[in-house]
Parts: sequence; C-alpha cells; structure tokens
Amino acid sequence: MDSSDGAAFPPLSYSGDRGAPSVPPRTLQYRVTTGRLSRLRAGVFVEPAEFAAAGRRRRELARIAAVIATRRGRVVLSHESAAAVWGIPRIGPAPESVELLDARGTRPRSMNGVAWRRTPFDPTEIVEVNGFLVTGLLQTVVDIACDRGFVNAVVALDAATGTFLRADGFVVARGVEPTEVGRRLGQLGRRGGIRGARIALEFADARAESVGESLSRAQMHLLGFPAPALQTEFDRADGGVDRVDFDWPDHGLFGEFDGDLKYLDPRYRGGRTAEQVVLDEKKRDQRIARRHRRHGVHWDWRIATRPPELAAALEDAGLPCGTHRRRP
Repeated sequence: MDSSDGAAFPPLSYSGDRGAPSVPPRTLQYRVTTGRLSRLRAGVFVEPAEFAAAGRRRRELARIAAVIATRRGRVVLSHESAAAVWGIPRIGPAPESVELLDARGTRPRSMNGVAWRRTPFDPTEIVEVNGFLVTGLLQTVVDIACDRGFVNAVVALDAATGTFLRADGFVVARGVEPTEVGRRLGQLGRRGGIRGARIALEFADARAESVGESLSRAQMHLLGFPAPALQTEFDRADGGVDRVDFDWPDHGLFGEFDGDLKYLDPRYRGGRTAEQVVLDEKKRDQRIARRHRRHGVHWDWRIATRPPELAAALEDAGLPCGTHRRRP
C-alpha cells in the first residue's frame, strides 16, 4: 500500500485462505522456518527486516492491516486505530487491540486482538484513507480526546486543530476547527471522558510545531510552571529574526525542545550537517541573550517524557514552579 503521506507499510504475505495475494502454505512455512518471514497474525506474514526498518506508525499500520485481512467483510476503524491511520500522534505504545466501529449496534464480542467500539457517528463522515475505512477526522479526534489522559489528548488536539494535520512530514488532511470539536463534544450527552476532553481542548494550542513541544507544554502545566508564549520571534541586529519554541518574558528565559529530527533528518537541516545545526543554535542563543533574554534552556525527548527531570531543568534555569501539581 502506498500513500501521499508516507504511510506505506511493509508488504504482507497471506496464506491461501486469506485471499489474494496468497502464497502456498508450504512456501510460507519454509520462509517462516528459515526466518525469512515472521507471523503478524494467523495467516498473515511480513519480512522481519522490512518490519524492523519501518517506522513506528508503519509497523502499527501493518498490524492493523493484518487484522483487517482476517475479517470477512470491510470494517471501519475507530478510536486509536483510526488515529493511527490519520497520523494523529500519541505518546506511548500502540494499543494491543485493533479498534473497529460497531456500526450496527450488535455488540460483537471483543477478542483475538480486536476491540469493537461504539460511538455516535454520522455514516456520511466515514472515509477511506490509504485503503482503510475510518471514522472522519473530527469524530476520531473527539473519540480519542475522550479516551486519552490529559497529556496525550493535548498532543492529539495540538496536531489536529492546526491548519493542516501532518504525519511523517506529509500533509494528511486539513485540520479540524477547535469550535467544531467543542460542538461535537456538546452533542455527546453524559459520555465518559467529556470533562477531560474539554479541559484538554481549552488548553490545546495549534502553534505547537511538534509532538515534543506539545508534550513539554502539557507536562509544564501539570508541574505547575507558568505558561510560556509559543513561537516567539526576536529581531536580530542584521535585520533577521530568531524564533524560539517557548518564551517566558517575565522571567527573562526562553526554552527549546530539541527533537532528534532537527539533527538527523535532512528535511529539517536545510542542507546543513548536524554539527552545523548545533553551531547555528549556539550562535542564535547568544544573539538572543545579548539583546532580549538573559538565558535559554534546552531539553530533549528523554527529559520531556520524565516530569521530574523536566522540572529540574526548568527550575535550574530560573523558572519558578507552583507549589502543587495540577490534576486536570
């Protein structure tokens, strides 16, 4: 399966009873025995090297496709499985089960890696994305915002309520309006998770430009730190502009989440080497310190996922913390 958003997953092989394309059972067994294939699900196989080399989202899509291949008819993905197809980010491992929409209200039994989910939905909003039938982007965002905790709900809402939803560096769809998310939440009655979803929606800010920035900002909030301004621009002596992820003007401090992509992915380096990116960042920090803020603080993915370490980094930089952690 190929796609415009880079979501192609490793090719799958199927046993004869799973439909075309199929491989003779003896051939499959030989390839599994010799390590050339690994079993993803009964009757569905993948080459281990290709699976290992695929990114996290592509591996998840392969597992979803393997489950779909075992169904007798076409099914609609919902909740986290639909979110994976849309490319809505999530912190943490993928769910163990593939979530399918119980469109007929027959309450089928969840088992064998399949979880049937019920949710209010408009059949006209079901769409096909990269060969998968999924709940519409708005409904998917609402469903996972209700199911997820605060941090992961913010990560999803930051990404999905911008002008465009992007995944793996590609534009997937036009984003949903926060007002539309709020309106859909208001139509759900007494459904569980609505209060948490509304809190996350109120906090969400599409100006966050990466999952790491969204994660960091949500962690700061829970830790009790003052809210930063996002994507602040500082004028330079040469007429240019320096921009930072986070800014606390009242404390003379700016902050940067340093994700690996800015150093390792050529698309983000703009023709520079990783060493040049580091040097340019150092010079930028020095320019900002000379003209605008006393100093800056940087942290990476490891620190962003560890609240005590993030708190220590911010406090060491001089940012005051509230006395109590927030519990949204």
